[in-house]
Amino acid sequence: MGKLVFGGVLLLVAFFLMLARSGASGSRSPGILRAVSLLFTTLGALFILAALVVVIEPGEVGVKHAFGTVDMRPMMPGIHLVTPWSSVERYSTREEQFPQATEEAETIAALSSEQMGMTVDAGLRWQINPMEAPHIFKEIGTEDQIHSIVLNAVRKGVRDGMVRFSINDISKRTEIATFMQSLVDSALITQPRAGGEPFRIAEVTAFFLRDLQPPEQVVQAINGKIAQEQQIQTERHRVEVARLQSDQQRLLNQTLTAEALTKQYLEVLHDMKGSNNLVILVPTEGGIPLLDIAKLRQNLQK
Repeated sequence: MGKLVFGGVLLLVAFFLMLARSGASGSRSPGILRAVSLLFTTLGALFILAALVVVIEPGEVGVKHAFGTVDMRPMMPGIHLVTPWSSVERYSTREEQFPQATEEAETIAALSSEQMGMTVDAGLRWQINPMEAPHIFKEIGTEDQIHSIVLNAVRKGVRDGMVRFSINDISKRTEIATFMQSLVDSALITQPRAGGEPFRIAEVTAFFLRDLQPPEQVVQAINGKIAQEQQIQTERHRVEVARLQSDQQRLLNQTLTAEALTKQYLEVLHDMKGSNNLVILVPTEGGIPLLDIAKLRQNLQK
């Protein structure tokens, strides 16, 4: 609207200059006045043309409105002609992230099903549907207001989702994140104030459960329980090793009896009777003499 007013002022000045030029036809000033008038006319026409032409860039959608009336046809990327009294609200249709890279992560306080305080760090990606832009402008407002609604939807989804799970479920991060995402996505659907079909403010394209922390006393209790279980496992392992060693020793004592050793010795002698060059150890009370089988056979043959 400002460009239109400024262009009109320039054209008005050009008109008065033209009147002044016609009244000063007998001097040198008509040429100068004519040049200045032409310049003002050109600038005024350009400003008015700029006020009538709107360019919607790629990744944007526009909504035209004037005098409290909203055009429900979204303005897609390209060049559009608008009436001089119309304004255009622009929205980004690109995927956006919460929290943004320049923002600090927001931790959300929530309660578990046992009403234990939890600290949740969540993030998501979202974007608006260009076809819903007129409804968004009519019911919600500007992009800043959309960001505020998305933030509130995240907080609500996290709190309503966490209360469905217990402290013992904190390891089920994928399941918890999926459930929270569905709640956040549902919270971004709203009903028009004047009635009609519900519309979606934004669509969640990804949800991240980056951190999930129970209360400090619960963390200490969990760590203590883990340490106790590890100690129990270590003690069980030590007892099992001692039992196996005892069983091996008992089996060895049962196997290495005098009768068993004698039997094995005789079986070895029986297997070796066909050999000519053997030296046999014969256990006796006075020691272990050597018995040369080859010489013994020669003496027996004599």
